Amino acid sequence: MRKSSHSMTTGSIPRHLLRYSIPAILGDLFQVTYNTVDSVIVGQYAGAGALAAVGVASPLMSVAMFFIIGMGIGASVLMSEFYGAGDIPRLRRQFATTLAMGAAFSAVIALGLFALTGPLLRLCRTPEAILADTARYLHIVAVGMVVTSMYNILAAASRSIGDTLTPLICLVVGSLVNVGLDMLFVARFAWGVAGAAWATVISQALAALLCAVLLRRNEPVLFAARGDFAPDRELFSRTLRFSAPSAMQQAGIYVGKLLVQSAVNPLGVSAIAAFNAVNRIDDYALIPERDIANGETVLVAQNRGAGKPERMRRGFFTAMAFEVVYGLIVSVVVFALATPLMRLFVDPGETEVIRLGARYLRLMGLFYILPGITNGLQGYMRALGKLKLTMVVTYGQMFTRAACTFLLIGRMGLDAVPLACAAGWMMMTVWEVGLMVKWRKP
Repeated sequence: MRKSSHSMTTGSIPRHLLRYSIPAILGDLFQVTYNTVDSVIVGQYAGAGALAAVGVASPLMSVAMFFIIGMGIGASVLMSEFYGAGDIPRLRRQFATTLAMGAAFSAVIALGLFALTGPLLRLCRTPEAILADTARYLHIVAVGMVVTSMYNILAAASRSIGDTLTPLICLVVGSLVNVGLDMLFVARFAWGVAGAAWATVISQALAALLCAVLLRRNEPVLFAARGDFAPDRELFSRTLRFSAPSAMQQAGIYVGKLLVQSAVNPLGVSAIAAFNAVNRIDDYALIPERDIANGETVLVAQNRGAGKPERMRRGFFTAMAFEVVYGLIVSVVVFALATPLMRLFVDPGETEVIRLGARYLRLMGLFYILPGITNGLQGYMRALGKLKLTMVVTYGQMFTRAACTFLLIGRMGLDAVPLACAAGWMMMTVWEVGLMVKWRKP
């Protein structure tokens, strides 16, 4: 029996953070790359209309899924505490409670999507030409919402006990199956958006099943002693208090991005293309900062459960050092390679898109250290259970970013967006540092 979990309450803190973060980073990078390949398959074999339909549906699905992911993040803090404290019966009850909550909430969200698909698509001003395809895609993916939420909760439970290898394996297998089914359903059977949707549902169901089998075999700490593996009413209330702010925070992040997108749209096709290309580069650049912070949350929460405040403090400063070093490196790389990076995502003949995007990237390259700092601060705050505060600060950052974008974009064009991002990150940093100083005072 191979055991992938490990306690972070003893041993080298830098080694623990790297052992946690590297598989998580690889998995997220793989996910971003897979999403790009998935879009290429749909666009190449089902046409521009199908690609547009999936593009319109994706933000709505993302808001729903980020809500479920946020719930898993909140619950994983509790699981990490119980694991660090050695309270295995409560860990198992917490795991069972989170699974039950995930199934219930995802079923409600799926029913809501079915009932509100028409009004939501009209609110998004979806063109009539792709309205039916977009609705069909949403309805099919909603069918798989429960299994998708199960995978995310299983992965969160695995990470809470220090095992990031199992979610990586399941993500890679599920993504490869998804691409294979896309080629079968979309390219060979010509099922269009319905084929892409069923490929997503089937592959995520397989990922959830594989994750459950691997955890059951390799991490018996989560399942053994069947009497302990049952939902708990008291833990349900506590999980709801932890998870609701985290879920709202994750969903709010995507809503903020949609607001900025709406400000960019009037600038024209070249600006929109440059903005979306830079967003894809951002996805790659910012993943390590988020995963280092997630590793910090698990480490600090485990040591909080174990009653080791000195290791909590050292974990915080080690994670912050990793964030700052990575932020400086990625800033230099993006600033120096802005034009070549744009050419990876845009046809070389699109000279105006490349020019706008490279300028945008160079401005962003000046500020990538800021989200690293804010991620490190928020990772520590999550571990302390300050999830409502992290939600409020994140919403403040998103409001600042959106407001600055709308105020400046008329005079500065696309340059307003990276400057607005920097303003939001600076506001977030000052706010969070102020909170940390306040908590340290006797």
